[in-house]
Amino acid sequence: MGDEGNAGAGAGGRPHGPGSSDADPGGGDRPRRPPAPSRRDALRGLERELAAAGRAAGVEEARLEAERLVAYVLGVSRAELARTGAEVLGAGEARRLARAAQRRLAGEPLQHIEGTVQFRELVLASDPRALIPRPETEQLVDRIVAWARSRTSRGRPDDPDGVTSVRRRPGSGTPLLDSALDIGTGSGAIALSLVREGVVRRAVGVDVDAAALEQAASNRASVGLDEARVELRLTGPRAWSAVGDGERFDLVVSNPPYVRDEEIERLPVHVRAHEPRRALAGGRDGLDVVREIAAGAAAHLEPGGALFLEIGAEQGAAVRELLGASGAWEEIVVQRDLAGRERFVRARPVVSAGGR
Repeated sequence: MGDEGNAGAGAGGRPHGPGSSDADPGGGDRPRRPPAPSRRDALRGLERELAAAGRAAGVEEARLEAERLVAYVLGVSRAELARTGAEVLGAGEARRLARAAQRRLAGEPLQHIEGTVQFRELVLASDPRALIPRPETEQLVDRIVAWARSRTSRGRPDDPDGVTSVRRRPGSGTPLLDSALDIGTGSGAIALSLVREGVVRRAVGVDVDAAALEQAASNRASVGLDEARVELRLTGPRAWSAVGDGERFDLVVSNPPYVRDEEIERLPVHVRAHEPRRALAGGRDGLDVVREIAAGAAAHLEPGGALFLEIGAEQGAAVRELLGASGAWEEIVVQRDLAGRERFVRARPVVSAGGR
């Protein structure tokens, strides 16, 4: 696409070139100003550009992304955009849309351009400080909600291995669990959702990245929670350095870095160039952080508690073997996501004869 002042026939919708101007009807040589494009014209042009860019820019649904970008630039909802498609796009709006389109076509994630991401019931800040929460992580929280319900006498006894969404609305009753530890909290999406949806009374989120914790703190404030409900801690090189020896939780959860080092450079540009590498890279086999979590989590779980992990789609067998070989875990279950890929692991600490 051209520079931001000339939206071309794409995002700005204006034709250009030698054939785009007619003679002045008054007989002069001054070219006639081309008609201003409508919002609908701009949307169609941007959709074509995004479709052409395709996976090189990480675009999977060109129509949806075009609608979101145009709506974002205009400050309207997608529904309002559909109702007002015939309205003329102003010159300033066309320039702003051209800038946003250039950023997206260069591979910048749509969520970073919009500045927010929807995660379950929450709207969170989105920028390069933390990994963008994915739909699979929403499903991880669904699994936790189902397990928590099955563990208590409150609510219906959901199948903890089911894949049906089981979201709890804010203020939906007494929390199912007292506490949770979210390792590698990043944006805070998991910890904040668990507390806001009434799954746990309080959560602790730990991360090695101070910038990510800044984003998590901003998100905490924006969703109406405070440090008493969601505590954020900076860890040292090891995740457990921010957790006291005697601290126990009903739940330990993590969406850890699990991409193999050799795969990092093959990731799409919108991930590789715009999301924090330390939130992605999991070592030679992708399981460095998983090993660290598995080695310490059992000692920090209350009786009846569980560990939940999100993992790579081809890591199920390796993680099951890793947990089993440690001797600290039993009832190790690998669960599939909605696309049928092995994506989540749930495990329970081994209970000794003396009762942990």
